[in-house]
Order: sequence, then structure tokens, then C-alpha cells
Amino acid sequence: MEVIFVGKEWRFKKALKEELFRYISFDAIKYIDSFDIDFRPSSDTLIVTNQKTYPLVTRIIARLANQNIVVKNDILVPEKSKFSKNSFLVELGGKNVNVILLEKEVPEIFIITPSFERINVFKMDKDTALMFLEPILNAHKLDYTIYENEGGFVEIVTEPLSDTIKKEIISTIPYVVFGNLFEHIVKTLPPKKITFAESCTGGLIASHLTKISGSSNCFDGSVVTYANRIKHEWLGVENSTLEKYGAVSEQTVKEMLLGAIEISKADFAIAVSGIAGPTGGTPTKPVGTVYIGVADRKNLQVELLHLKGDRNYIQYQAMMNAIRLFINFAGLYETN
Repeated sequence: MEVIFVGKEWRFKKALKEELFRYISFDAIKYIDSFDIDFRPSSDTLIVTNQKTYPLVTRIIARLANQNIVVKNDILVPEKSKFSKNSFLVELGGKNVNVILLEKEVPEIFIITPSFERINVFKMDKDTALMFLEPILNAHKLDYTIYENEGGFVEIVTEPLSDTIKKEIISTIPYVVFGNLFEHIVKTLPPKKITFAESCTGGLIASHLTKISGSSNCFDGSVVTYANRIKHEWLGVENSTLEKYGAVSEQTVKEMLLGAIEISKADFAIAVSGIAGPTGGTPTKPVGTVYIGVADRKNLQVELLHLKGDRNYIQYQAMMNAIRLFINFAGLYETN
């Protein structure tokens, strides 16, 4: 199945894409700024639109399907299509085409491939991961898609895996996690605890973790220290550090980590400070400059990122990179 995002802003709305990709598996992704009347699907296709692009796409699809446009559920759809709120399905040239309006939540997807597995591979680039995994996937005749995601690690979307195949993968690549990373943390981290000190992400990491049932077993709380005064008063970041190096700096993130560990009594801490934009950048620290860090009671590690995209996308990338850094730092991979 091919996925087509119509509209310029989809290049950066990765948080919505991530939510969408929980429901589908796909062979290819394409981004186009506008939709063409000459569209001809070469495979089953999911077309993702927004409020601006949905009307044009719907009219073109209806014309190609030789159907009239009607209003149902307060939205335009081809008259003979299968439809529900913000989603419709038609057949074009023997291929299924599902158009969805994706704004705040994922609507019903008629073209959905209901069962798939996500393999997250750390400490390897895409080519290296594929070199190790391709023989296994091919031997079991599994279809798959591989890409480097927003968090700086490799994702492989494939058909459901048996326990035997999973054990085979783990024995081949020791740096692997199956499925949702936040679910994996909730499942494997207890009885140890984690806390967060977030600035530019504004509580995004805590929000994602607490969406998972059972998160209270590894998470008691965290802080959003947006202003420098709060970084100092709540986390103990020295004013001299903030004045000399700035809030977006390795030194500040180190002190945020130490303060978060101290006030929470957690075993691990993640800290993030950066410039999500669109304003606030400088020549030396442009928009997209983000420091992420992770610590336990003995060690800490800080990493500098130079991210691209709009504000929401930069925040999402910062979160996923922070989770990647934590999993590597804690060695929180799958075990047999």
C-alpha cells in the first residue's frame, strides 16, 4: 500500500503521522503539494488530506470514479463510496483508494492492514540493520518496510512476528525493541523509576508515557521548567550557568538532570532544552538547536541536536531522540 500526504505542512506534522502509522503498514510514502487530475493508483492507496486539501482531492477522486459529489456527515464524499466521518473509500482501476481528513485524530481507515509488527533497531543505520535482518525476514517470507525515523533510529514495519522469529531477531541484533517504545518502557523499567525535566517539549514526554496503562509503576512525576527562573528555583540550575551558557546548553541540561534526580528520587532522568521556534533563534543557536540528556545516579550523557521543521515537529523529534538516548543509556532492549 502507498501512502500519499497532500499539502506542504504534512512534511512536518510527524506527531500525527506517528499516530497514523500505528494503524497501518505501507510500502511507500509520498508527499505532494497539490493533487493532479491525472492521478492513477498503481496499488491500494491511502491519501491523507487536511482541511485545505480535502475538497480538491475529493472532487478529483469523484470525477475519476465517475461519481457525483454529495454531502454526508457534514462532509463531501463521492456518492457511491464507502464512508464514515472524515474517511471514504472508492475503487479506481481495480485499486482501493481511501481518502481521509486527518486533523486532530485518526478517522476510520477502510484500507487498513489490521495486523503488523514494528521493529525498532538502535545503534545501527538502515543499511546495517537491513543486512542483519533481511535474511530472517526473507526466510520467513515477510513483507516489510524499513526507514530511519525522527528519533534517529531505524524502524521496520512488517507482518506479525511469532515468538520464534522474535527470538531469532534478538539473537541476531541485541539492540532491538518491538512495538511502541513507551509501552516497552512501562513494561520493562519497573521497579526502577524515571522522571523528566522538560523545557522546549513542554511536558510532551510525560504526556506520551502516561498514555500507557501501568505507567505509574515507573513514573511518579516530572517538571516542566520553561522559564530560567523556574529552572533555577525548581531544579537548582545555577544562575551563573544560565547567564554564561544560556538555557539551551549542555551545561544547563546537565544541571537539569541532576536537579530532576534529586527532587524526584527517581533512578533515571531525561532532560530537554532547546529552541522549537519559529522565533527565538540566534546565529549561534538557530531554531532547531536542542540539547537532550539522560542520567542515573552515577552517570549522565548529553547530546546536541540540530533539528528541522516547524515547532510541533521539532518538539516531536526532540522527544523521540530523548527516548532513543534513554533506551541506549539504560540498555533497555528486548531479551530472550
